[in-house]
Amino acid sequence: MRFKLLFIVSFLFHSSFAQEQLKRTELKAGDFLFQDLGGGDLSKAIKKVTPHFNGQYFSHVGMLTSYNGKLVVMEAYDNVVDTVSIQTFINRTKETIYIGRLDSRYQLEISKASEAVKNYRGIKYDEKYLPDSNQIYCAELIYYVFKEVNQQQDFFKMQPMTFKDPETHELFSGWINYYQKYFQMEVPEGQLGINPGLLINDKRLTVFRLK
Repeated sequence: MRFKLLFIVSFLFHSSFAQEQLKRTELKAGDFLFQDLGGGDLSKAIKKVTPHFNGQYFSHVGMLTSYNGKLVVMEAYDNVVDTVSIQTFINRTKETIYIGRLDSRYQLEISKASEAVKNYRGIKYDEKYLPDSNQIYCAELIYYVFKEVNQQQDFFKMQPMTFKDPETHELFSGWINYYQKYFQMEVPEGQLGINPGLLINDKRLTVFRLK
């Protein structure tokens, strides 16, 4: 009896583990790809104030779309919103890529968004991370494209963002220096925003690891 129980538990564990993974050939337009870009001071600060998913933190997200007959990632990265190959996206980090897939009941929104996101190509990257900007950062791209196809109603929710160390409750010095050096402005503490951690924890997403 004990052996049978262990066998069943082992089978369920391995089945669950298998279901948590997707191959590249199983990716679809509309999927979100999440990655951890690593170790700079700002990246570390971002991780400390954004939600994790099962202990994994993410600093970047892109969305899959079909472009010129190929499945590519549309992302706000570096200086601009643009397409990048899936392989290039994967090669940026040694950390596991995670996939977020919206429930099938949102198939209409997924189809519309995976087409509409192409219209954002060429928009400048939002280095201030402000919600009222004509520029866009990575998670904001997904927020706005789904808002557009949802009759300008929020599909994902922005939340007040913080730039404070959760341990000391003081603003991270890196963020103070960043905003003063490049924009001569105060840190926009409490402004509405969205980040990869908020997106990947949305209950409407099924999350997989890329195999």
